[in-house]
Amino acid sequence: MNTARLFDRPGLPPDARRTVDDFEKEHDTYFSHLVHFGPELLDALHTPGPLPENVEVASAVRPDVTERMATVTAVANLPHQQDADRTRYLQALLDIYGMLPVPPARRASAWGTTVIAPEREGRILAERLGVMPQRQGWTPQAKRMPVGGGLLVGVDEWLPSQADRLVIIDGVVASGVTLMALMQLTVRPGADVEIFTCHSTQQGALALARYAEQLQVSLTLHVGQVSGALNGKFYAVRPDAPEQLVLGDVGDTISPVAPASPPRGTPA
Repeated sequence: MNTARLFDRPGLPPDARRTVDDFEKEHDTYFSHLVHFGPELLDALHTPGPLPENVEVASAVRPDVTERMATVTAVANLPHQQDADRTRYLQALLDIYGMLPVPPARRASAWGTTVIAPEREGRILAERLGVMPQRQGWTPQAKRMPVGGGLLVGVDEWLPSQADRLVIIDGVVASGVTLMALMQLTVRPGADVEIFTCHSTQQGALALARYAEQLQVSLTLHVGQVSGALNGKFYAVRPDAPEQLVLGDVGDTISPVAPASPPRGTPA
């Protein structure tokens, strides 16, 4: 299994360049990095299998995680979401983080740790959890785009390189490609990586574990619940009801009730 390919912008095929341009316009950004996961690589990463020991699932010992996830799924499938629904959704995610055996803030505060919390949900959750440090904290846009039968991940900040210890805070894991791209861009072989997330598909959790092995880094994935399956658009859906989303778009759901905080270091 090979790692994903880093594209130079001038080397993008015309169709891929148009896709990147459209996403940059939509999100008012510029992708400094472009990481492509081809269909064969994705198939290999998502091959069914048992979860390895470095994937720690809180719901296995905390049934109340499943209760909170039921709230998340119910809100995600509402035809119209009110602010009260969005607030319940956000609180359910924060509750799940509180049920993880290891508090994210403890790991993030360890000396020499680089913290990444992608926009939007990663950054929102990290701020609410008090995880983002004043320094060595990064909140890049990391957007996946369908290209060439696979997925292209655009990242819009010059990320820290050669990190020896990395903590990533994110809301959910579907395909896992955005977090795999962040690992590839940020850490070197032998690094210690911990990922904290409320939910993951089985395919996404397996992909992260397998990709970490390819990158020769030590990974621990702390996840509230593993459930659902990937559909053709790489969203998490219920296997018995593929028209029902497990979580929906987390950033779209919580951002209206979670206004952006002032930049780090700026007085409120």
